[in-house]
Amino acid sequence: MLLSVDFHFCSAHQLPFYDGPCKRLHGHNYRLQVTLAGKPSPKDGMIRDFDEIKKKVWDVALEKCDHHNLNDLMENPTAENMVVWLWDRIAPVVDGLKEIKLWETSEYCVTYGP
Repeated sequence: MLLSVDFHFCSAHQLPFYDGPCKRLHGHNYRLQVTLAGKPSPKDGMIRDFDEIKKKVWDVALEKCDHHNLNDLMENPTAENMVVWLWDRIAPVVDGLKEIKLWETSEYCVTYGP
């Protein structure tokens, strides 16, 4: 069974190696979806507490991104590089992590998993 939690955060960035308008500083309202795989506990019937996931992901990753310039975190903050950066912080603290999806806009998404 899969369990997903969605997050929203706002960040600025510029893509220094891109030849186009995104080379200039601009912002996005990102959406992140964190998906776990697991079996519901016989005790409480849940795979994991939604609030526990929300707090862990926010504390280890999104707190550093929300209302910040992503270029302060990495040299080339493309959606592809961001999703790997997020995975590297979330995977050690969220058991059963299966995949994460990062939407830079409502139309553009990158998916990453092991």
